[in-house]
Amino acid sequence: MAQDESGTGRPKPARKRAARRDLLLDEAARRINAQGAGAIVLNDIAEQVGLSRNALYYYVADRADLVFRTYLRACETMTDDLVTAHEQGQTPAERLALFIRTSLALERPSQAVLSDIDFLPEPQRGLIREHHRRNVAHLQAMIAEGVASGAFRPCETEVAAQALIGMLSWARLSAGWLGYRDGRAARKRMIAAISELVLGGFGAGPETGRCEIDVETLTARPFNAFDRRQTNEIKITQLIAAASRLFNRRGIGGTSLDEISAAVGATKGAVYHYFDDKADLVVRCYRRAFDLYDVFMDTAVATGKTGFERALICLHLNVQAQAGPLSPLMLQPGRAALPAEEVARFSQSSRKLRMTSTRSLKQGVADGSCRACDATFAAEVAAGIFLWLPKWLPEGYPLTPVRIADEITNLFALGLETRPA
Repeated sequence: MAQDESGTGRPKPARKRAARRDLLLDEAARRINAQGAGAIVLNDIAEQVGLSRNALYYYVADRADLVFRTYLRACETMTDDLVTAHEQGQTPAERLALFIRTSLALERPSQAVLSDIDFLPEPQRGLIREHHRRNVAHLQAMIAEGVASGAFRPCETEVAAQALIGMLSWARLSAGWLGYRDGRAARKRMIAAISELVLGGFGAGPETGRCEIDVETLTARPFNAFDRRQTNEIKITQLIAAASRLFNRRGIGGTSLDEISAAVGATKGAVYHYFDDKADLVVRCYRRAFDLYDVFMDTAVATGKTGFERALICLHLNVQAQAGPLSPLMLQPGRAALPAEEVARFSQSSRKLRMTSTRSLKQGVADGSCRACDATFAAEVAAGIFLWLPKWLPEGYPLTPVRIADEITNLFALGLETRPA
């Protein structure tokens, strides 16, 4: 046992405070990932870690400070993981594999996914963004080094780096939502699936992952300007689409109704004319999202000639949608606060989509278009790529949504490692 200077055998106060602070950040990370930063309740967290409300303020100034410290720890941990992978890995592939294993190691403390950065005030928001930007640049350089050495095929390194971060983020978020019976076994399968996708891809042949279907054309609907009912529907659709884009980029808790109405040139009163409250708007956004996801999946199943082609088409359409103006509301922390019947409905829709994606990959293995793989988790981790897109893709990005989708489906098909000629 560590002793204080008097030799009484009691734990040193500084060490005890550090341990309690770590427990506080662990609990905050779990709740941020499950509920979103905006749902954090300090009293609940203090009670969970055995602190009084007054004692809690010894460690953090307020709720935003707790979220900031939790995000900062996640950024610093990622920096350490990248440095360790670069120093210990002998090849570019070894470094990426080590980074993936270390990031998702079960013995690690909970790490918050940076999905609600806009919840923070300035300057904390800017500090977290800058720290994360440096981490992305480090990962991007690691991939670029592999391309320069010939170990990796040429690719858009930023898209590849962000795709990997999206998969790692989804691995942390989805664990609590999907209800795996054995969390340890699920995490191992997740690590293996991410490593296989990033390095080798799942396509059995040399074909790239291009798709000729344009998602905006696919989802376009005829419009009659003289139909009053349809005009109102268009207004509602515009508000839902604007809200979805902002929720995806800034998080549900970090987006106000004023910002949503301003995005379409309306007043907050107009929002309340069509929706009961913010929760009603979120529910309508999710309904629209799952309607779109069903269209993408049905189109992929109907047009893909092989199991793997169906999986690629579905991924391509989802990436196009998130990289473009459609931006269906992605699954994110905070949905548990919605009405129970809606949560059940969305969970059922999610299960249906996952089962269909898994079936496509299994059919691909059977027909020879897909490598032998853990189809359930291969489909699961791929979803993390397009669900992360709105969090990093800036306005005016030089690549078009179709080009971004090509890059991501090429990664899914081919991986990064150069294949033998």
